[in-house]
Amino acid sequence: MRHPFASAFTLCLAVGAALADPPDNAMPLGPAAALECVAARYRGEALRIRDDDDGLVQEVRWLTPAGNVLQIEMTGPGCRFLEVEGVGQSEARILPGQTR
Repeated sequence: MRHPFASAFTLCLAVGAALADPPDNAMPLGPAAALECVAARYRGEALRIRDDDDGLVQEVRWLTPAGNVLQIEMTGPGCRFLEVEGVGQSEARILPGQTR
């Protein structure tokens, strides 16, 4: 017998994946700009950055001061964060008006 929440969980995963797709008006964001955007929002340092297959999304692996790794997907124009996954996001977050 299937658990009643299995279908709901599967649906949530599908919706989450769809949210990570770039919007129709997305523009390429260069690696330097992407790193600058992430550094303005999260404390830590970049481990890796790469373009997604279509060139519209930068995928950044970010090491927080607590040793956690965040997976961040973003696009342009500007700093458009599409998805941030990982433990320790709140602790690493730089809120508006705070310094790094």
